[in-house]
Amino acid sequence: MPKGIIYYRVSTEDQAQNGVSLEQQKKACQEYALNHDIEIIKLFHDDGVSAKTVNRKGLQELLNYCQKNYKNLDSVIVYKIDRLSRNVKDYATILMAFEELKIKFISVTETVDKTPSGKLIGTIMASFAQFDNDVRSERVSSCMLEKIKQGIWCYKAPLGYLNSRDEQNRAIITIDKLRAEIIKMAFDKFSTGAYQMEEIRKLMIKAGFKSWKNKELTSQTIFKILTEKFYLGIMTVKGQEYPGTHEPLINENTFYKCQKYIKTGKRGDNISTARINETFPLRHFILCPHCSRPITACMSKSKSGKLYPFYKCYNKDCHGLKSISKDKLEGEFNDYLKRITPSEPWLNYFRKVLLDVFREKRSLLNSNLKVAQEKLIKLQVEKAKLIEMKKKDLLDDEDFKAEMEKVKQAISDNQAIACDQPTDTKNLFKTVDKVFKVLVNLATIYRKADYQDKLKLQSLIFTKKPTFDFRVNQTPKISLILQNKRELASANSPIVVPRGIEPLLPG
Repeated sequence: MPKGIIYYRVSTEDQAQNGVSLEQQKKACQEYALNHDIEIIKLFHDDGVSAKTVNRKGLQELLNYCQKNYKNLDSVIVYKIDRLSRNVKDYATILMAFEELKIKFISVTETVDKTPSGKLIGTIMASFAQFDNDVRSERVSSCMLEKIKQGIWCYKAPLGYLNSRDEQNRAIITIDKLRAEIIKMAFDKFSTGAYQMEEIRKLMIKAGFKSWKNKELTSQTIFKILTEKFYLGIMTVKGQEYPGTHEPLINENTFYKCQKYIKTGKRGDNISTARINETFPLRHFILCPHCSRPITACMSKSKSGKLYPFYKCYNKDCHGLKSISKDKLEGEFNDYLKRITPSEPWLNYFRKVLLDVFREKRSLLNSNLKVAQEKLIKLQVEKAKLIEMKKKDLLDDEDFKAEMEKVKQAISDNQAIACDQPTDTKNLFKTVDKVFKVLVNLATIYRKADYQDKLKLQSLIFTKKPTFDFRVNQTPKISLILQNKRELASANSPIVVPRGIEPLLPG
């Protein structure tokens, strides 16, 4: 008695529109097998799954079973060809696999066999199934695009939002309050330019942020979040942007500041996050004076078995001293901070210089803002013209894509400039006062800071990594505000403002 297996499938749409249930298909296939004396040895099915692709659990199990048991298998029975596949290429591939295994393919409701006419009918039926599928997809895509134009998001909500239903059971996007607050914090902190993406990732994890399926955040997810315009109230579909009706999480100023830092990469360049060891904050930061390589650190064990922390130069070709105790190096570093800590009179003087520079920069910024806003208007007009030309088939796909990419990049660049609003003078000096309070207590604040804050302070104090000759810290360049006040009196000082706006110097 020939042996066979049955495959049946239904999608939610099939069942809703056509009423073809799994039980009906199974029963029809079993009756066919009974009438043709075929012994059914196994059943496979997929419930609520589309036949657009072959990546279906039941179908894959069937194909694997055929590969392993083809010697004891004569036929595969389905209710209709479109139950197996709604794609001509997939249907032909599966049919070829059955033929190679010498397994007969049977459709209960269609005449399909190995004869030329039978093969033709099978291909035609698969083509009709694919055509029907394509028409449905086109209809769905058109409806979804129309909703997008109305500002309604039709896809899975990004992190920070939820897919919900309103009182009329219409699909809407609502805010996921817990995730949304953490995302706002991430944008606010990153927009200051004081944090790296990795630091933002750790801060979000510490705040309890989880991605979908409660998985920990990855670097790719952080990048996607910080560049996602959906949080700005803009929906992007196939490269086109549409205003959404959902509530934005952040403002334009914050968003485009973040894009500026992402593009330039200026986010604490002196802070190393590689192989973090909180015991040694100066690791990979202080340079060896002999070979100019960053020194590393380790715990050395004494004869008694006690561990002692040391900073070391691991360069084999370096002929300088190889190690120094953690206490000595960090003590010398703290003494160095005391020596460069500015005095109150010096900070008061620097405040006057800062105000002069700020006024000049503010005037330049206002000028740049005006130019950027004018460019944005022209770029939006240019973008609209490109879209209109594409609609009239005056541009081929490749040229349209290339020109549109240029315009979008120019818009993004000018939006970043246009959102860089001038700081209010009062707010500026509130911030300056806070900074100055840190500066006059620099050594004490550094000593009491935690590991991450020490790294930030080191990066802000030193524009280039300092060296240590195992006796005293040296550095070719430190932050301008920490340079000795006597340098200001020098004609060659890098912090003297241009002649004509600087305050008069004593004597």
